[in-house]
Amino acid sequence: MAINTKANSLFSRFSTALLLTSVLSLAACGGNPGGEVTLPDDTTQEQIVDTPDVANDKLLPDPSDAMVASSQRESILKNYDHVDPKHVVPYKALGDALVYFDQHKSSFKNTDYMAVLNFGQSSKQKRFYIINMKTGNVWAIHVAHGKGSDSNHDGYAEKFSNVSGSNASSLGIYRTAETYSGSHGLSLRLDGLSSTNSRARARAVVVHGASYVQESNVIQGRSWGCPAVAMENRDAVIKYLKGGAMIYATVDKGGTERSGSGSTTTPDTGAYKMTPLSWETSSKPERKAWSQYLMKLVSEDWSSLLKGADDMRDFCPRYNSLSNNERANVWAQLFVAMTKYESGYSPTSRMQETTMGTDPVTGRPVYSEGLLQLSYQDITGWNFCKFDWSKDRNLSSTDPRKTILDPYINLHCGVGIMAKQIARTGKIKLASGAYWAVIKTNSRYSQISAITSMVKSLPMCQ
Repeated sequence: MAINTKANSLFSRFSTALLLTSVLSLAACGGNPGGEVTLPDDTTQEQIVDTPDVANDKLLPDPSDAMVASSQRESILKNYDHVDPKHVVPYKALGDALVYFDQHKSSFKNTDYMAVLNFGQSSKQKRFYIINMKTGNVWAIHVAHGKGSDSNHDGYAEKFSNVSGSNASSLGIYRTAETYSGSHGLSLRLDGLSSTNSRARARAVVVHGASYVQESNVIQGRSWGCPAVAMENRDAVIKYLKGGAMIYATVDKGGTERSGSGSTTTPDTGAYKMTPLSWETSSKPERKAWSQYLMKLVSEDWSSLLKGADDMRDFCPRYNSLSNNERANVWAQLFVAMTKYESGYSPTSRMQETTMGTDPVTGRPVYSEGLLQLSYQDITGWNFCKFDWSKDRNLSSTDPRKTILDPYINLHCGVGIMAKQIARTGKIKLASGAYWAVIKTNSRYSQISAITSMVKSLPMCQ
């Protein structure tokens, strides 16, 4: 494919010199504490552009809001079987992008190419996927994220913002616009079409080349919010994407292998628009993806929960009359409410359990960690919990790269534990036998009343 040929030739001409320059400069400045090679940041300042953003009434719905029926999603994706034949792009991100592209194709003038930018991967990895929609071939390259998204410069974007001055990357759907020559040379303007990136043009979030991004396995430098690429790739990237192409910036920590139709967002047939959960805010767009994942867990992985519990009507009086979509929505809100009182919605929260002794997995005191405050010892009782101490033991206690602190891995384990509790006892609220103190009827840490109020606040429960 043409883009791969050009990328390879450019790489062979420049990569050796660039990498040598990088290593020499980093030897002088030291790199990060872990000893990994870390490129320097952008030394300029975030710009402000006086041109108007996309008007609110012109914004498109976010892919995570579009609850496409399984059958419809499968039918759409069959039209794109030729895309990504080598399975390079994380599957859920690719599937969501393709479905969205298919349904909003008229909004994009350049339909020859599309791109997926996965902030769920480290900047050490190739995570900017330029897709030739005709041939299906994919060109994967390195890309920077904003300094405000990665405060400790460990290569992982953890926070996203649409606010000027945040210096952070933004999630959502972008449409490429005109090119111009700026402080970084040839650059490509972007218009944000989602509520989470609608300020992209005013913030001067653009595609440009940068010396702090290189095609090598190092922690890339941080931009001021722009998806900056290596100088050697700049011209080709802009050539393919300019003139109204779609770019989908998302967080996908799943794999690239296909499984079934790839539907991960719909409990059953029929279109359903999910009622937002209590933790969702414009300043925390990643939580919308967590909400969608909770819906998937309840509706697919642990669908036994849809039958409800003996005390489910205490939380949602109308539960028995709801559709499976609505029931999954209710359960998702219940888990969000528990998360509020377990971790304050913080995925890196952890607390020592002073009465529980030593964790048999870690050999250290037991800590409850992550969104649902789980422990490594849980893997000894539930094989669906995928915490990996061998990977986590050398990371700092609150390092978001720890498997137990990964929101998706943590939620998957927690929802499974609740499903097993319901299967065993039939109830959510228990005097004994409940994993979480916040749903124990006789615990001083009980938050049953507050959790009930949060669930009852859903329109379908009233």
